[in-house]
Amino acid sequence: MALKALVSPGPDLTREELLRYARQIALPHLGIEGQRRLKDSRVLVLGAGGLGSPVLQYLAAAGVGTIGIADSDVVEVSNLQRQTIHTDARVGERKTASAAAAVRALNPLVDVIEHDEEVTTSNVLELVSEYDVVVDGTDNFEVQYVVDAACALVGKPLVWASVLRFDGQVTVFWATAPDGLDRTLDDLYPEQPDTDPAESCSVAGVLGPVCAALGAVMATETLKLLGGYGEPLLGRLLVHDALDASWREVPFGHATPRAKAANIGEPYSVTNQGAGVTGPATKLFERQSVTDASASPASSAALDSVSPAELKDLLDARERGDADFVLVDVREPHEHALVSIDGAELVPLGQILSDAAREILPPQEKVIVHCHHDARSQRAAAALRANGWDDVVFVRGGIDAWVTDVEPTKPRY
Repeated sequence: MALKALVSPGPDLTREELLRYARQIALPHLGIEGQRRLKDSRVLVLGAGGLGSPVLQYLAAAGVGTIGIADSDVVEVSNLQRQTIHTDARVGERKTASAAAAVRALNPLVDVIEHDEEVTTSNVLELVSEYDVVVDGTDNFEVQYVVDAACALVGKPLVWASVLRFDGQVTVFWATAPDGLDRTLDDLYPEQPDTDPAESCSVAGVLGPVCAALGAVMATETLKLLGGYGEPLLGRLLVHDALDASWREVPFGHATPRAKAANIGEPYSVTNQGAGVTGPATKLFERQSVTDASASPASSAALDSVSPAELKDLLDARERGDADFVLVDVREPHEHALVSIDGAELVPLGQILSDAAREILPPQEKVIVHCHHDARSQRAAAALRANGWDDVVFVRGGIDAWVTDVEPTKPRY
């Protein structure tokens, strides 16, 4: 069932616009009026990565009048395999600037707003309230729950997807959708899935075209919501398996019980819904584990750690015979082959308690573990501590911080 268009028709189309969008205007569901709606539309894309890239390209090409891009990262070489909006020449640039330049080059008629910042509970309401539709390409559950709660509070539709390896899933959440179609992320996942560092794109991998396939669906759903045609993916999860080239639809209803704010769907107000407010509008945030995307994992407080500089001093001391410890890299073999710390033993996280690992790091030895950043190393340290190792520490920031602070000539990924 088609829903009412989110946006009213904007100004008349220019001759240039009529020519540029001619093949789209020819569609009976759009026409000139539909194209005028797009011209007056505002869409926020969270994440200029694997999912955000195709979304930004297709929305810009379609003529969405204003596109916001929110990201706080920089372009890295390892991004280019799937984040196709960026080019090799843009490596090292801010992702928002790189993506904005690509959008403007594709369609100079589109206005682009850059939000070079992390999405947190402090800024998310103000961000999403400025747009008609929010597209979440962050692929991070902790951030996604915060974004979903904010969109629910101000009544904005949220187009959502997630990808990993050869699989992906996509749907639409909208807390104020009519006719019983209202859905939120809490309905699909009532309990927030545990964050497993081994189940991230940087470790498990992702096939680039899978991002493109899911991103194309996200862009299509966004255009349908703006224009008021077709049947949006409300209450329906579309699941893609690239290995067998299948798409299947999984219906889902309302979770019981549902988290609900008293003034859900109201226009954003700093007084009623701003940071620090304790009224009913903030109830959906109370279940979130994240108050800031840069916050350290809670478990780190219970584990000892060393900085890259401290590790360098320890390695120098070991070289002189003044220190004795085992440095363990818990990343995967392909990561170790790309960049490593001299003197580190490779024991992937999944093998950290194996018999082979015990030969490398006996329980009576002092052990220092590191990974890419430090999520996996913290898990490894906790597992070792729980299984008989008394002297275990992790390297804060992992090899990424090591390269930045100690060996800047080595590659980052």
